[in-house]
Amino acid sequence: MKVKLAKTAGFCMGVRRAMNIVLDAANKKKGRLYTYGPLVHNPQVIEMLKQKGVDVLDDDSVNKATVIIRAHGVAPEERKKLKEGGNLLCDATCPHVAKAHAIIKKGIKEGYSAIIIGDKGHAEVNGLLGYADGKGFVVEEIADVEKLPELDKACVIAQTTQDRRVFQKLVARLREKISDIKIFDTICDSTSLRQKEVLELAKEVDAMVIVGGKNSANTRRLHEISLSSGVPSFHIEQEDELDGLGLEQYENIGVMAGASTPNWVILKVIERIKRLLSKRRGKLYRLLQSLGEFMVESTLYLSLGAVSMCYASLIFQGVRPSATILAIAFFYVFAVHIFNRYNERLKDEFFDPARTRFFRDCGRPLIISAITASFTSLYLSYVLGVIDFVLLLFSYLMGVIYSVRIVPERLRHLTKYRRIKDLPGSKDIFVALAWAWVIVLIPALNNDIYFSYKSVSILLFALVTVFVRSVVFDIVSLEGDRMVGRETIPILLGPKHTQTMLLVLTVIIGLFMSLSAAFELVPQLGFYLILSPVFMVICLYVFQKRRIQASRLFEAVIDSNFILTGVVTYLWQLV
Repeated sequence: MKVKLAKTAGFCMGVRRAMNIVLDAANKKKGRLYTYGPLVHNPQVIEMLKQKGVDVLDDDSVNKATVIIRAHGVAPEERKKLKEGGNLLCDATCPHVAKAHAIIKKGIKEGYSAIIIGDKGHAEVNGLLGYADGKGFVVEEIADVEKLPELDKACVIAQTTQDRRVFQKLVARLREKISDIKIFDTICDSTSLRQKEVLELAKEVDAMVIVGGKNSANTRRLHEISLSSGVPSFHIEQEDELDGLGLEQYENIGVMAGASTPNWVILKVIERIKRLLSKRRGKLYRLLQSLGEFMVESTLYLSLGAVSMCYASLIFQGVRPSATILAIAFFYVFAVHIFNRYNERLKDEFFDPARTRFFRDCGRPLIISAITASFTSLYLSYVLGVIDFVLLLFSYLMGVIYSVRIVPERLRHLTKYRRIKDLPGSKDIFVALAWAWVIVLIPALNNDIYFSYKSVSILLFALVTVFVRSVVFDIVSLEGDRMVGRETIPILLGPKHTQTMLLVLTVIIGLFMSLSAAFELVPQLGFYLILSPVFMVICLYVFQKRRIQASRLFEAVIDSNFILTGVVTYLWQLV
């Protein structure tokens, strides 16, 4: 029983660009903010933007506001009226749509009429007609071609989300009817790829679920194409509609989403489908699955990874592993990450609905456990010595300071960064420092090693490894971070540049550890520890290629790199 998500599912380039423009404007909001018509044809997106203070403008009567032109584009006359009202316009028109606008403008200047193959009344089509200067015609089916007046010459373009098969059929008839005709296939590549993939995916599964707005033209088209394959296909807007469809009877289910469907809606649908399919599994399988998910969600698995990293750190520095130090690492990481996840639950509502549900159901006992773990780790550090206790207490205090407002209210106009937490990338840096502090620095000081070359080397290794892990999840949760207005490294640099940065960091730490081991400045273990960050970068690459979904399994695989470090260290000792 499998759920297969199409690689092309979700936001296309044009919609993602428009969303980024709107979210950036909303997060820096000054005055009234509108989108000229619904940004995309998806009710969940519209509701989310409304919660962020972005209203939908149904006409051009607004004055002196910020108005965002949606991805579908608008007619020149509408744009002119908005400007005359003293509004600040932010153009989020999809580049593919803008290209179609330019084709029509040029064609009209050369004396051609414009024929638009698309859906009558669609926002994009209306915008295209606005550039035709009254010489535009919309063709939706063969009957519309027959109704066209006698035209000497015409240029033909397509609505960017048009079914290519329909486009080609109508173009063939138009060639017969009009002698001087220019054909421009303006269907965007994203649309073509989705339509091709939905047919291919339908051959591999027993049923298809198409996710997206019921008024979304491209989503409806995907549903029609899926149905044409003969496979049972269901078009839904949200996960609640899955109940009662009888999906439990199918072995494999494919999921495709329209270009305006946000990632969090897709994730909710996949989660619901998996829950429906799990009812067919045996009790033992479901028990093990629930246990595994609980280990990941509760950060217990990550905390075991911290123990594994601490063990590697001690062996690397030539220190005999201490159960007390390993326990401090476990309880500290467990407490800190539970607190962080609880604070980030707003973002998780958009990015990770399963985690939101988990913290809604188990939030109170988890917080109580985290508080208990904090006091336990402090007590154990006190057993080790006063210096260890002070260092660990300082680490907890830094976590508090991280979220506290530092810039006074009267100075808020000077900077948008009022807390350390608001600084871009601060979370990744602080998490890396906290781990390195507990699994390297405290054990080193406790054993009077201080700042030896070995200690500094493993400290740098821990910093880079944990930092890479943190940024990897920033890339995965990019959409959720944008929606809550958090400025992470991937948002500032972009996913591709961020991935390059992680690769460079991995290469640097790999060379450093390898050369140090080669010159016998550190144990030969240094050669093998670099497997951990390399492993994470490979996982990120696989994720970027859409070969693995953001899921509990993906998180467990990423966090297994810490377990890997401990296993490699143990095997090295045996050899």
